[in-house]
Amino acid sequence: MKLNQRESRLAVVALVAVLVGLTYWVGEPRYEEWKQSSEEVELLIRRQAAAQRLLDQTPELNERLRSLREQLPQHPPETDVTSQLLRNLQTFADEHGFLLLRREPEPERQIGDLYELAITCTWEGELPSLVHFLYALQSQGAIVDVRQLTITPVQGAPNRLRGTLTVDYAYSRTAPGT
Repeated sequence: MKLNQRESRLAVVALVAVLVGLTYWVGEPRYEEWKQSSEEVELLIRRQAAAQRLLDQTPELNERLRSLREQLPQHPPETDVTSQLLRNLQTFADEHGFLLLRREPEPERQIGDLYELAITCTWEGELPSLVHFLYALQSQGAIVDVRQLTITPVQGAPNRLRGTLTVDYAYSRTAPGT
């Protein structure tokens, strides 16, 4: 059987169309896999770069950690830190005309070789005394953090506020002579 020129062109076009269709049918899922794996590789490269930046910062971070640990107050294991911190909190409040209505300490928590104590206070005062009190607390550095603060106006007294605040104290315990 002999094909004329027109039929051979149609056969070649049909063959090319079939080959293109088969290539798409077989290659499309693999192309999607390749595209997805390329995206994963890029993500892993970015993660690796971020991890390397953190590793490169290790000496500076260790130095900052050592500096912060030196700033932490140290108390002997048998010392009642709760009463000291309650007195400290009351002293700051008295210095700034800030009224602490109720102070409730939570149990001491040990986190590694550090200790944390939270004190939840109900308070009342004016805005300037609140600001000065909070500033005095924060000026103690890394050992004190105000975790939660709620503020509501007092009815009938336009300049008075009341609310609750939770103060976290961090410290370490050392044995005598160390």
